[in-house]
Amino acid sequence: QAISMAIDRPTIVKQIFNGAMTPATGWVSPIVDGYKEGACGEYCEFNPEKAKQLLEEAGGWSGDPLTLAYNADAPHKAWVDAVCGEITNALGIECQGKAYPQFKALRDDVGNKNMTGAFRTGWQMDYPAVENFLTPLYKTGASSNDGGYSNEEFDKLLEEGDTAESAEESTAKYQEAQKVLVEDAPAVPLWYSNTTGGYSEAVSDVNFDVFGVPEYHNIVKN
Repeated sequence: QAISMAIDRPTIVKQIFNGAMTPATGWVSPIVDGYKEGACGEYCEFNPEKAKQLLEEAGGWSGDPLTLAYNADAPHKAWVDAVCGEITNALGIECQGKAYPQFKALRDDVGNKNMTGAFRTGWQMDYPAVENFLTPLYKTGASSNDGGYSNEEFDKLLEEGDTAESAEESTAKYQEAQKVLVEDAPAVPLWYSNTTGGYSEAVSDVNFDVFGVPEYHNIVKN
């Protein structure tokens, strides 16, 4: 929670990504039904004073620097350096980016549980549902639960959502499950990727689907 509150998401989105991202306020994408804005609460808001207080309450930081691993074959260095700089400035923790030459090398160490520090992740949904941002990433033993997170209450709420009799009841359970993540903070939500694209006056009716892919079948040649 302290590390999350030490990060100024809007400033990084503006200066590093030129607005091509949206600051995250939770663990679920805003484009899916059941998304709840501000689910992360104050912990996703930049507050260096509160961040420092939370770190002290947690026992402080000592020992080796905090590392943030990323793959250098994609443009991650700038934002990693910015995040580390803010963590250092707000919390006094020495934070360093740890570059892997290729994405595969990073994922190999993540998959083999060789990580000794923080590491970047990203998630492209399989289908547009709240559940798809929670179960694969945070349920005990799930295939993409890279951090090994496990919480019985969280798992129980997911299962109740899976077996609910209505879509409304199901969504409510998933939203309750996300509240558990707020307290445990197994991962720090940073930003959502925006869809960016362009088209010429030679075509019209250009739209993008929920996966950021153009709806080619609807495009009209002018």
